[in-house]
Amino acid sequence: MAIAIAQPFIGSSEHDLVAEVLASGWLTQGEKVAAFERAFAERHSATRAVAVTSCTTGLHLSLLALGIGPGDEVIVPSFTWIASANVVVHCGATPILCDVDPGSFNLDVADAAARVTPRTRAVIAVHLFGLCADMDALRAALPPRSEE
Repeated sequence: MAIAIAQPFIGSSEHDLVAEVLASGWLTQGEKVAAFERAFAERHSATRAVAVTSCTTGLHLSLLALGIGPGDEVIVPSFTWIASANVVVHCGATPILCDVDPGSFNLDVADAAARVTPRTRAVIAVHLFGLCADMDALRAALPPRSEE
């Protein structure tokens, strides 16, 4: 027996837009993606935005943009999808696992702060099960970010 969690509503306008993209011959690039990137950048007051195919790709590009590489450490929660640590390794850095809060399954702020070393360059906070990590508490617990 299958129990649906949510029934997606896909109407004729969505079908028409998908058909338009398919007819263009561009599935992962093209004018629709370029328009999305421009709109996203404008919405977030950024000079540019890059659409990616997955969160893994987005995390990887974010770490590369920060210049993270060999000799650096990135704190990641111990309860997460493997990609959270894989992208760190792919950049040549070392993932440092921190405990998670048993109530939210998000990273434990105190444990993350305790694992900061002079080699720590970033913390990847993963939001799980519709529960957001406590970003305000995390920012308050971590040392100020350096502007290298």
